[in-house]
Order: sequence, then C-alpha cells, then structure tokens
Amino acid sequence: MKCKFLLVLVMICANSFAQYTYPKTSLAKNVLASTLVVQLLDGDNEVVSRRNDDIIAVFRDHWKHTDLLFLTQSQIDSLAEKHKNGYSYVFQDDFEYNETRNRHINSDGSIHPFGDGMGGRLSYNAFTFGYYSCYLNARIDGDYEFITSIGFANDNLRKTDYLFLYQQLSRLLDAAAQEKPTKEYFNVNRNIETLPSKTLVLPKHFFKEKDYGKISKYYDHSYELVDIEVYEQTILNREVEKAYVKIIWSHQHKLYMWVVVNAEDGAILAITGFGGVSFGSYHTANEIIKAKHLKYTTSKFAQKINNRYGG
Repeated sequence: MKCKFLLVLVMICANSFAQYTYPKTSLAKNVLASTLVVQLLDGDNEVVSRRNDDIIAVFRDHWKHTDLLFLTQSQIDSLAEKHKNGYSYVFQDDFEYNETRNRHINSDGSIHPFGDGMGGRLSYNAFTFGYYSCYLNARIDGDYEFITSIGFANDNLRKTDYLFLYQQLSRLLDAAAQEKPTKEYFNVNRNIETLPSKTLVLPKHFFKEKDYGKISKYYDHSYELVDIEVYEQTILNREVEKAYVKIIWSHQHKLYMWVVVNAEDGAILAITGFGGVSFGSYHTANEIIKAKHLKYTTSKFAQKINNRYGG
C-alpha cells in the first residue's frame, strides 16, 4: 500500500511510544475462554490463496490456547448471528489514515500555519498513510468488544508476519490475563540487557547500499546483513540467539515505526520512532529505518523515554 501525501515527521526523544493496546484483564480472560475465529480473505487469486494458507498454517501450528476456526467474512456473519457469546475473532483489513491540518488566516489576510485566526481557518489534508491491521474482538452479549490490534505497514503479509501476529496476540493475552503490569510486560532494563546478547538480523532491502558499511559505526554489537530469504528463515525457525528488525504501524501514534524483535518468542526488545518521511514525495515504509538510528536500540536513555508502554 502506498502513501499519497507525506509530511516531515520530526520524532524527538521526548515522545512516548507504545507498540500495541494492552488488553483489559477481563477481556483477555474472555478471549482465552472462547473459540478463536480467524478471518480468511475472500477471493480466489494466487495472493489470497497464499495468504490464507499462511495464516492457517501459523495459527494451527502455534495457537494452543483455545479451539480454533477459520472462516470467511460471510461465514463469520452467520456464526455471529447464532452465537452472542463464546467466540472471539481476528479480523484483517486495509485502512487509511488521513491527517488533517489547519492554516490560519490572519486579520491582514496572510495565511500561516499559526496565527491570530481572526480571518478564519483553511483545512487541508496534509498526508495519508495506508496500513494494514489485524484486530482482535470478543463477542460478548451480541456486541463486539475491541481487545487489541496489530498494525502492519502494508497488506503484503507473509508467513513471517502472521507468526508475528500470533506471537503478539498470544503474549498480550497471556500477560493481561495474568494481570502483569505493563512496565513488567515491556521492561526496558531487561531489554537493554538482552539485546546485546543477540545477533541482530538486518534485511538488506531495509537500507541503502551506500549505508551498509556505516552500520557498525552505530551498532556496537553482533549483527548480520542478509537477503530476504535468510531473514525470513531466521524468523520462521525462531532462532534462539537472533533478533530482527521489523516495520510496524502504530495505531496509538498513527505512524510507521520499527521494532527489534526477539526471534525466539516474538518479544519486542526495542522500538524506534525516528522518521525519514518527507512531504509530497513517493514513500515506502522501509525508508524510516536509518543506519544511524540503530544506536538508539541499546541506548537506555532513549529506550526509557521512547518505550513507555501505554494502552
């Protein structure tokens, strides 16, 4: 999915970032006592078939919490009509976020981003982000209750993305059901100690070739710059001594961001929101990862400020 309009996003360390909405304990327990229904995509083309096969394979192999069903949207609608309780649902769909900004018309007729506003305001669409979201709802007394959502930068989801989806949902539900505090769920001190013991796997296509040699200047620990095939196998094999970078969509902050993920269990070890988008130009989400920003992944100062987990 492509962005139509872009704005320079200046991400400073004073911002506080969250990865995903932390579920309410009561709702997490409800999901873990319900049959999980995973939405399949409609259509009969090769891409849809591949994605449906991937999400089925991942959840069948890994989801052990409850019974599991895979249904299309029309089948889900029929099931929801019959059962007001006892089921939770993973939905997936394309979304678009439009950021509206205002210009102020001053009393002298001049137009500025800021002003006295005596002459009124002009609203304009500053930029548009396209993203893909998988969101978890519980069916309670006939209504859908939102639990959490996992955002992706585009709709080209692969098996690695669905594994990440399963891991995040499973970790969030388990922690919330156990009433684990968010500061323990995402513990910066623990992450800072853990990440240097991992080899950080970086896919080449996330970086410009001219920056390959600069990575070691900013990241002092073990890393590998690899092709996409090696990157995906690292994730699918859940390699114990590895971590990897991944681009996400943050629902809380309405931005593309990137995280460092423990390959073994999907735990997020760092989150970075420093942006690289520019107004009015063609943009792909992977441009937000810069070699120079790798230094913030193991900076206790940056992570303590940037990683205050919130709902």
